[in-house]
Formats: sequence, structure tokens, C-alpha cells
Amino acid sequence: MRKAAAPSLITLSLSAAAVLGYLGYRWYTVPAEPDAAAPTALAEQLPEFTLEGLDGQPLGLDSWPGKPLLVNFWATWCAPCLREIPMLKKFQDEHDWLQVVGVAVDSREPVLRYAEEMQFNYPIMIGQSEAMQAAASFGIEFFALPFTAFTAADGSLLGVHTGEIHIEHLENLRAVLEDLAAERIDKTAARARIAGQM
Repeated sequence: MRKAAAPSLITLSLSAAAVLGYLGYRWYTVPAEPDAAAPTALAEQLPEFTLEGLDGQPLGLDSWPGKPLLVNFWATWCAPCLREIPMLKKFQDEHDWLQVVGVAVDSREPVLRYAEEMQFNYPIMIGQSEAMQAAASFGIEFFALPFTAFTAADGSLLGVHTGEIHIEHLENLRAVLEDLAAERIDKTAARARIAGQM
């Protein structure tokens, strides 16, 4: 028994060493090629883009000048996205000095059906690949939904969040925007506070 086990152990050790050696060789000799198209830094300002609204008319992200924006990218097939929407509707009701904007990364028909059921109280923009490109224009690699961006009233981008938004995120955003408007903090501090809570 012991004589049979020893060659198996040696074979296993040699196989593991070969795999580790190959991985080490690849890591040291084959540099990762950067993706030139991938954004490298968060944008400073709200990007400009136009998509179709629920009524089929073009709707630009610059339609709410002078208001802070919460831009929420979502889809009808995304369960965490759908969980956020009632909370975002309530947040919009309670804070009419800011604007929630939904961007549906989806085809038009399911969005219209869902919008009829949900009765949005904030504007919805609709696109598929165009909406994904719009998300990427915020300066991050867009890879998952939901995705939310936050701006100051002057259009300065304050932060982004990938994943589900919760009430504590919205309360932090509200406090940051109020402090920024009252000049108790500057944009650098606002960005740090949002990044620290997201």
C-alpha cells in the first residue's frame, strides 16, 4: 500500500508544480493589455445624452438644470432594480428640490408595461445599448445593474454606486446635498462622504 501511495503523491506534486510554474510564467511574461475604450476615472460633470422617454419623444439628461440629480439605471428583468423603485418614488415625493431620473436598460415594450403598473412619479428614459453607453459615460466600466449616479445642482458628478440602493444611501445623499447647498461642505467633501457611504 505504501509503495503505491508514494508514486501517486509524487505525481500529484509534480502536476501541481507544473501548473503553478505555468501560471507564474504567464503572469510574469504576458502583460495584461489595457482596454483603451474602458474609462479610467469618474467624470467630473454630468455627461450629456438623450434617449426616448415613455411618450416616445427624445428626452435629454440636461432637462433639469439647477436641480441635483439621482440617475438610476435599471431593467424590468433585474430584481434588485425593481426593489429600489418604490423607495425612489417615495424619495422623489419627499424631495421635490431634486430630480430622480430612471434610465431603463431594456426594450421599450416591457418598460411601458411595467411603467403602467408602477405609475412612476419621475421621468424614465429608455434604451438598450445606448443606455449602456450612457452608463459608461459616467467614467466607470459599466458591468451590472442597478447602477446609480448622483450630481450636484450645477451638474458636478458627486459619485456613483453599482448595486442596490438602500434608504441609508438616500438619507446620506440628502444630507450631503443639503450641506453642499448651504456651503457647509465643498464638492470634494461631498464626494468623499458619498463614496464613504456607498
